Amino acid sequence: MNPRRRVHPLLFLFIGSISAMLATEAAADRSVVLVKDGITVEQDAAEGRTLPILIGTTTMKTDPERIAAWVTAVHTYVDWQHNCEEARVLEQPDGTRLTYNRIGSPWPVSDRDVVLRSTRKNLEDGVIRLDFRSTEVARVEVPRGVVRMPRLVGSYVLTPTNDGETRVVYTVDSDPGGSLPAWLVKQAGKDLPYHTLENLRTRAEVGPPPAE
Repeated sequence: MNPRRRVHPLLFLFIGSISAMLATEAAADRSVVLVKDGITVEQDAAEGRTLPILIGTTTMKTDPERIAAWVTAVHTYVDWQHNCEEARVLEQPDGTRLTYNRIGSPWPVSDRDVVLRSTRKNLEDGVIRLDFRSTEVARVEVPRGVVRMPRLVGSYVLTPTNDGETRVVYTVDSDPGGSLPAWLVKQAGKDLPYHTLENLRTRAEVGPPPAE
């Protein structure tokens, strides 16, 4: 006789149902806020956060390497990253990159700035993941009238498709610091992912980034 107790098939159904319920609840706070020009923008509400997590998804008619080249070309950020007023490389220790970024805001809201540590991972099947996270490793003085962002975490995940294109998922989780008017928070939730991906797609599909 087999000493192991036989598990009733209904138990598997019960476990499966519970797992499905938990997955549904986890995704319940995610909502689509914009679908335009082949770009989908979603927001994932995070309790206690000023801004929701923003997720932008699109497909670009080029390969992941060319898109990654644009994402890592810091000197081009002011041309395509939404509201980027300044971007420069601080240092590149141990294969990571430290950059300074300043994001413009409409008057009378103060601009925001942040120091980011960026990394690249080459995953299976040609997928490239580019991560960025705020850090205080590099001490950079906050300019007058600018607010330093307490947190900015995000990524670009570049997945090649069977037809030679690339699916791009851009995620941003931020705490802008200070206080922001509700209308600006709402507008930023749509504009940031949409315009950043739109501008990146326009440039990446044409060619590689210009030399610095």
